[in-house]
Formats: sequence, structure tokens, C-alpha cells
Amino acid sequence: MPSLNHNFQKLKREIIFPIIDQKLLDLRQKNPTSKILNLGVGDIAKPIDTTIAKAISDATLEMTDPISIHGYGPSTGYSFLKDAIVDTEYQKYGITSEEIFISHGIISDITHIEELFSKENRLAIPNPAYPVYLDSNVMAGKTASLNKNDLFDGITTLQCTQENNFLPVPPKAPSDIIYLCSPHNPTGAAFSKSELQTWVDYARKNKAIILYDGAYEGFIRDSNIPKSIYEIDGSKDVAIEFRSFSKTAGFTGLRCSYTVIPQNINIDGIPVNSLWKTRQSTKFNGVAYPIQKGALASLSQVGQEASKRQIDDYLLQGKRIKEALLKKGFSVSGGDNSPYLWMKTPGSTTSWAFFDYLLEKFHIVTIPGVGFGKCGEGYIRLSSFITKETADEFLEKITAMEISCFHFAQES
Repeated sequence: MPSLNHNFQKLKREIIFPIIDQKLLDLRQKNPTSKILNLGVGDIAKPIDTTIAKAISDATLEMTDPISIHGYGPSTGYSFLKDAIVDTEYQKYGITSEEIFISHGIISDITHIEELFSKENRLAIPNPAYPVYLDSNVMAGKTASLNKNDLFDGITTLQCTQENNFLPVPPKAPSDIIYLCSPHNPTGAAFSKSELQTWVDYARKNKAIILYDGAYEGFIRDSNIPKSIYEIDGSKDVAIEFRSFSKTAGFTGLRCSYTVIPQNINIDGIPVNSLWKTRQSTKFNGVAYPIQKGALASLSQVGQEASKRQIDDYLLQGKRIKEALLKKGFSVSGGDNSPYLWMKTPGSTTSWAFFDYLLEKFHIVTIPGVGFGKCGEGYIRLSSFITKETADEFLEKITAMEISCFHFAQES
């Protein structure tokens, strides 16, 4: 008879999104006519640009012609898209198209890439952080069980707290595989060039590999904050970068991303680039041709200008929300070069208690910080992936929130 992969049972923390979905369903059943303001999930709130839609539509129509029809494409991506990514983003760093791998989402690549590394590697993972970094390794059997501190043995936990400006700092002990994200999800903080150089120097010293999640690079406006880790000296020897069209061009419902693996990176003399190419050629059939054509259109001058306008508006709404919350006396960080705001809950209120309070009393959806890890307790994440209309309504509710929220905090 078959046996289970019991590593799945090591996952003890709540998977927050199904819980939030159920709470939303319960609220809608109680208040069917009330409008709910969703500042929780990091999904797009604006439509894709018509340039992108037309490119996808035209490419789909090509499939109706026996001459221009496309079946299975290259598992690593079409050259027209890889070449465009190099031309617009990576040529200045010396990255070639052979180092670009097209995929259908960062979550897919950043969870599957662990297959290349043995169970003996020491992992370093931020806390709080995007849950799949840790959970995918737990499922793969690369950690021990939870210890008495609700942390996994075999993992170096990189605490992201107010004391270190909500960004991880290199540990004293050596690590082999390091997960980093900048701008960081969920705290909204971003590495400066000097801070990221410290991480690259640490990785080179310890012969480690950095898995760098750059999903939100399109939100960076500060010139001292690198958009790519390859801006940092020595990074091509130690860093694998993950990028997505989801947050920059609104592809969350279309799915297209890419992973950059420099030829310099090797383990035991074997290039990681070739290992990933083997993995993708074996387990992945490629991203649909029309979607890659849409991604190509987003890299055109018109497409990039449209994406920048949308992101500028998201940043503007986040700025308005942050300023209003600070004015009311809340402690809030992030949002300047990121779509996420990291807000301290009043007093000693827990993340879930404050989430429930905002949802039930004001019909506002956030994300409880503890869902991103133990160090996220006492915070909530707010997303600026919203329209101006949603932001306006949220700001109206803040006025009513002022006294009641602090009163609630004192009672909790």
C-alpha cells in the first residue's frame, strides 16, 4: 500500500488565506449589502494595458492559422521574450539570454528550485516572510520538526524586527541557501545598496547561494535601492534572481515570470544553470505563446510607460493611507518603494484580534502579520493594490476608527 510524505504534517501554522476567505464569506452572509474594502491580498486592482491585451489577442489569432500556429514552445521560454528581457533589464549586468528562464510564476520557481539542493544544506529564511519559502522546504523534508520555540530546527531564522528596520541581516553562523526578498513581503522594507552588498559578501565568504525574490522591483523609486541584485559587486557568483510580470504589468491572472541563473554559479563544479535547464526540460512544458507575446508587449516603451503609471498610482494610494494612519497615531512602515504597509497593532492586540476587529466593525480586510511567521505577531499588512475610490473610502473610515481603535486596544 502507498505511504504518505509525512513532512506535510510538520506544517502546523495556519494557512491564513482560506481562513480569511471563510471570515469574508461569514461577513457577507451577515451583511449582504455592505461594501467590503479589501486592503489585504496583493492582487491587481487595475486592468492590464490595452497594448498587452492586443498582443495576447493577436497571438491567439495566430493559433487559428495553420501557417502561424504554435504548439509546445521551448521549456525555457521563447527567444523573443528572453532577448527582450536582456535588452531592457540585464544587458548592463552582463547577463545573457541563456541565463534567463521563462516560467509561469515566481511561486512556482522559488519553491521548485529547492529540488536542486540536498537536504544537508543549512537554510536561512527571513521571519516574517512569504510563507512558501519555508513551507516548501518543510514539505520536501529539509527541516526537522517544530521545536519548543515554534521554529524549525535546521533553519537559520533571520528575524525582521523594528530593531533592524524589518530587514534580515547576515547571521554569525554560516548558511548555504539564503532566501531574500526586496522590497520585502510583508514588511515593505527594501535593501539599500550597501545593505545588499553585505549579504553578497556574506554569501561569497560562506560559498552560499542567495535566492533573491524581486517580485516588487517595479515599485522602487529610490535611486539608492537596487532594482536587481546584479547591481551589487560579486553577485553573479552567488545570486539567483526571480522576477515577475504579475506586479509590474498586472499579470496575476495571466501568469508569466522569469528566473535568472548566471553561468558563474556552480556547486561541486556543476553549473546550477544547467541543472535548472534539465529540471525545466523534464518537468515543465513552457508558458503559453500568447502570454509570452503579452509579456513582450509589456517591455515595449508603451507597455513600460503604462506599467509605470499604474504603479505610480498604487504608490500614491499607499502614501495617502500611510500618512493618514501616521496622523492618527499608528506606527506604520513600508509603502515608499513597496506596495505593502506594515502596521503595528494597538497596544498588545494580537494580529488576528485586530484583523477581526477591522473586518467586523469597519468591513476592512487586511492580513494578520503572524501568518507570515512568528515575528509578524503584533502587526498587520495592508496592500496598496487598490483604486483611488477604495483608498478614499478607507480614509473616510479612519476618521471613525480613531477613538474606537485605541479604546479597543486598551480593552484587549
